[in-house]
Amino acid sequence: MTLLAGFYLIAFGLIGGLLALQTYTLIARPLVGVKLAILVVPVVVALVTGLISLERREPDDMPGTPVTPAEQPALWDLVRRLAADVGTRPPDELRIIGAVNAGVSEETRFLGLRVTRRRMFIGAPLLTSLTEKQLTAVLAHELGHYANNDTRLAAVVVSGREAVLRAGSHLNTQRWSQRMITKLFRAYATLYLRVSQAVNRRQELAADRFAASLAGSSAASSALRELPVIAAAWNLFAHRHLTVAWELGYLPTTFFDGFARLRAHPELHEQLEEIRLHPSDPDRGPFDSHPPLADRIAAIDALDLDPESGWGDRPATDLLVDPMPLLDTAVLATLAPSATTMERVDWATLGHIGARSRVVRGTERLLRAAATATGRPPSLTTVLDALDAGRLADLGSAVPGNREAGPRARREMARGEVLPELSALVALAFSDAGLAHWELDWLGRTTFVTSSLHFDMSEHLDAAVSGSTDALRDALAASGVASDYRPAH
Repeated sequence: MTLLAGFYLIAFGLIGGLLALQTYTLIARPLVGVKLAILVVPVVVALVTGLISLERREPDDMPGTPVTPAEQPALWDLVRRLAADVGTRPPDELRIIGAVNAGVSEETRFLGLRVTRRRMFIGAPLLTSLTEKQLTAVLAHELGHYANNDTRLAAVVVSGREAVLRAGSHLNTQRWSQRMITKLFRAYATLYLRVSQAVNRRQELAADRFAASLAGSSAASSALRELPVIAAAWNLFAHRHLTVAWELGYLPTTFFDGFARLRAHPELHEQLEEIRLHPSDPDRGPFDSHPPLADRIAAIDALDLDPESGWGDRPATDLLVDPMPLLDTAVLATLAPSATTMERVDWATLGHIGARSRVVRGTERLLRAAATATGRPPSLTTVLDALDAGRLADLGSAVPGNREAGPRARREMARGEVLPELSALVALAFSDAGLAHWELDWLGRTTFVTSSLHFDMSEHLDAAVSGSTDALRDALAASGVASDYRPAH
């Protein structure tokens, strides 16, 4: 508490000292006082702004999709019941966020002693991955941070931690005076975080005890083990599937059916189980308020508590009315604004579009090289004509390590580069002719699938890079592939 008060003492002390100096100078030496004001006034304004940022946080960019008690009565009933059980008032808002996280935030005044508004955030991936028991443990833990029993001082420390982290956040660091004030606030914030870390860690363990006492030790420890599993699966899902065709303006029609299929993939089961059995801590920085995850799980298991109520093993989504549109909306809100205008397609189409886009990028160099070598528009025919003309070396980009290397060495190097690019170009030609497509599995692997039982171009491709493209041309023509094919983006 003394350290929190120190923020105000330092700021008001500086403001008072500067104003006293300014007043004395204006009286004793007016000309010097006017010049001094050029320095003093911006510094005082910066200090006042810093104090305002300490006490006030603008909620303009509040994350998540809000849900009302009328919209989601069962979820609100659970949260209110848990708040009553831990001895704190329930949140004023519930928000569903598109992240693997849950938490409570407060708008406070007077160093966290007065709470003006409380919000609870619940991650959509958690709702689709936890059971009712596990979600109960997670929410009880978060509400336990603000219980009204002997943890009230720790709750002030938590609120103070949030306050000092945003101190000076509204200042303009492009200005010298405000940059100096920002450094002062940050230095003090570092001191506060170091001193308060032990209190914060005790508060985490106290919140874990609330979770175990309400949901049971088994549910509380299993929820902690599950969080890293969900985070790993969500990271794979978001990067390899959800945004696989982002640059082309496509998103899946629905999100969480795909996430469920990814989590249930047999080949992923062993990896996720390893994470579940040996959970690791996320990197939260040097002032992490959380004790090691293994220590928290051991402490919860040692309590060996039974749940106070008969929480079910049903999926947490059963608490929601029409859950999938709500959860998808929460994830959509985390993406760039352009996401709302993107075309929505099914998962199979999305995987094909994403895989095709990568293959197209892999053929651009070969098409440019062929156009440069022949002076003709880039196309499959242009590439084949260059090969027939013995221009293989000109289609490669690699330079032999030995500058004295002869034409044969240059051709061999070009062959190793051109063959896979030509193979990709032919695959694109078949795909765009409706004869093949790419499939993306839930581990992020792509497979080229063709409707032709005789699609084996390896011999034709080898012959083409050796200077004889007739067999490849005949196979393309027989399949109905246009001779001047060029992949479109």
